[in-house]
Amino acid sequence: MKIVKYITLIVLILFVWTAIVYFGSGSGLLLKPITSGNTSTSFIEATKAKLENEFIGNLAMVLLEKGEVSKDFYYSIDEPIDKHTIFQMASVSKWVTAWGILALAQEGKLNIDHPVENYLSRWHLPDSEFDNSEVTIRNLLSHTSGLIDGLGYAGFTSEDSVQTLEESLTKAADAYYTEGVTMVGYKPNSQYKYSGGGYTLLQLVIEEVSGQSFNDYMTEAVFKPLKMGQTSYHWSDSSSLHLANFYKSDSSIAPHYKYASLASSSLYTNIADFSLFLKANFTDNDVLKKKTINIMNDIHTPNGYTMHGLGPMIFAKKGSGDMIIGHDGVSLDAINNAARINLKTKDGIVVFGNGNWGFASKIADEWSFWKTRIPNNTVMSSNLPMLITLLVIGYLFILILSIYVIRRKLKKTKG
Repeated sequence: MKIVKYITLIVLILFVWTAIVYFGSGSGLLLKPITSGNTSTSFIEATKAKLENEFIGNLAMVLLEKGEVSKDFYYSIDEPIDKHTIFQMASVSKWVTAWGILALAQEGKLNIDHPVENYLSRWHLPDSEFDNSEVTIRNLLSHTSGLIDGLGYAGFTSEDSVQTLEESLTKAADAYYTEGVTMVGYKPNSQYKYSGGGYTLLQLVIEEVSGQSFNDYMTEAVFKPLKMGQTSYHWSDSSSLHLANFYKSDSSIAPHYKYASLASSSLYTNIADFSLFLKANFTDNDVLKKKTINIMNDIHTPNGYTMHGLGPMIFAKKGSGDMIIGHDGVSLDAINNAARINLKTKDGIVVFGNGNWGFASKIADEWSFWKTRIPNNTVMSSNLPMLITLLVIGYLFILILSIYVIRRKLKKTKG
């Protein structure tokens, strides 16, 4: 009976140690940030160390502190790049598109809580078992619209093959992993489901309401007021600028794809311009008032794991007021971009890259933990070997100590 009692006690202690490691890592207390330093320079040096172990074709990175650029870093395997080198942004495009929609709302030209159908004439959501009139612009911005397209656009290899906007909404020919049909498949506003088609629909809304092409409107309403003079949704507007070469993850040159879904996938910008966009999120500017920005950056998704604003993703939030927002972008041929800003401290990071599907996002996640100590999956993964080692050492110590104590007690009992 004593042996059973000892074994039960050992199992209980092992369970307690497992719980300590689990909750210690979940709270961030046991996790190591990418660098022990507290300066932008130390973070960039740690990024360079990570870069040595992964293929990257081109990389541009900038860090903001208190709303101002503090440090930048550039890497290339071919031609040198700098803050003016143009990158294609993939889904980071959506965050900027949201500014165009909210600018129209701020001017009273649309209401984000009205059905999107109120603003459409060229194309309409197809009939389904759900009520299309329940799909609002707010829902489209926050990916709670009920759309089940699951897009993801692969793009087209030539301008001649690009679909019209209406054709893409009906069935995107460049969809991958999905059928690419933009339609309502669950009750609007009941859950979060990422929808590239929803932002393509917002592109149509902007054209219908403004009476301009999407790119012309965004240029006049967003880029010019923010002084983003080298930013566009059209490749042709960037072709005379220094565009970073695209690379696949196997280090071969990647083709340059064109998109019908400009709002969702096709923003072209550089570190200099996008830093101005990030800074605009911190205060009144010539596009959006602070009140509008606060609404945009609030949580607009139902209770659950995923948090999303009206455009930006919300990556971390804690009671002290720290709130990390931003957006990531990934393309089929290894484009990966990421941006994060802390709305409380006005710190931020932008990472543009190609040749790797995840490096930019991982570095941005590491930055978030470095700044806030709010854990995320990337930091958990990078710390996993250390956590496993910690668990095993603890288990061995507990078992060895337990065996020693039990043997001594048994000897005393026999004596």
